[in-house]
Amino acid sequence: MLESQISFFVVMLGAMLIPFLGRRFRLPGAALEIVYGIVLFNLFVRQRPEWFLLLKEMGFIYLMFIAGMELDLTMIRKSGKSFWYVLVALLSFTLTPLAFVALGQSFYLGLTVAMISAGIVIPVLKESGLNKTPLGQQVIGIALTGELLSILVLTLVDAYHKHGLTILAVLELARLTLLFAGAFLVLKALYILVWWHPERVSRLMESDDPIEEGIRTVVTVAFAGGLLASLAGAEPILGSFIVGMIFSYVFKSKGRFEEKINAIGFGFLIPFFFIGVGAEFPLGLLLSAETVRTAAVLTLAVFASNLSPLLLARPLGVTLLEATGMALLLSAPLSMIVVSGTIGMKMGLVSPTTSGALILTALLASILYPSLFRVLARRFAGDAASSSPPPA
Repeated sequence: MLESQISFFVVMLGAMLIPFLGRRFRLPGAALEIVYGIVLFNLFVRQRPEWFLLLKEMGFIYLMFIAGMELDLTMIRKSGKSFWYVLVALLSFTLTPLAFVALGQSFYLGLTVAMISAGIVIPVLKESGLNKTPLGQQVIGIALTGELLSILVLTLVDAYHKHGLTILAVLELARLTLLFAGAFLVLKALYILVWWHPERVSRLMESDDPIEEGIRTVVTVAFAGGLLASLAGAEPILGSFIVGMIFSYVFKSKGRFEEKINAIGFGFLIPFFFIGVGAEFPLGLLLSAETVRTAAVLTLAVFASNLSPLLLARPLGVTLLEATGMALLLSAPLSMIVVSGTIGMKMGLVSPTTSGALILTALLASILYPSLFRVLARRFAGDAASSSPPPA
């Protein structure tokens, strides 16, 4: 019992200190959590307790729920460039896997390298002061669109892996669609109900009610999404992402409520997932020249898969330099590479060695490419300042 309590405390202590280190060295917290998990569970804690595995799975599901909540479909639609956002992601998801197959590699590995995520994109843009600029808004739009398509691709791969090109795969996707259509109707009905009682909405989303009825409801909804996906035969995280997306679409104005949702996730549950990813990483792989070499090649492949903004610079309305910045920042999909690798392991499409190389790839890409983008960001900020009119 004491050993379990000590393990829990050490994990939480690392989760507490990592944000300070991340800000100090300008590194993504998730990357440091993975490194902490590698060190802790390979050198100090030899066994992973059952409670840790449970919390890791809960963090995984909640991470994808928050990722779904970040997806602002209305913003993407109103941008007027949603077609080009989709095209950027589609080029990555078609050309990269085909290139991998042509080189004798796994199609699924190519898909994993092509994953796009907004998890690092948005914080880096905010830090650089570019999140409200036209360029920043476009990068966010592409990242969110790519994240949605990443989840849809993983859903299709999951169905194909289980059933192949058969009617059973179609039935699974149809069942999943019907379940989440039902979830949408339930949340929409709930929205209409509380619309007639605005004071109730205020109490749930803005008050300091110590009972936190709204937070309890949303956490339940997040895990209900995972359950719905399991009932449809799909991965639970796919369900939690879709429910998060539906919730964000129905309840557009969330106020401080969203801060509370993020606080539960990033302050408690989600670190268990990333530390758990590191815990499953065999330390010996770091000593393998082949694994390190594979990770270095995959890191370059991640950037190559995100070069499509350079081809679409004109319709996107950006310069080649700005398109290069887009490509660099989109090449840091830490969470989605880890998610895809984790699902690939479950499906038997990714070997433990390849999974280790993917984790190293996620770490390298999430550190290297945002750092290079920050160099360009100074140029973008300078150009924006010089182009702004002088004060009256």
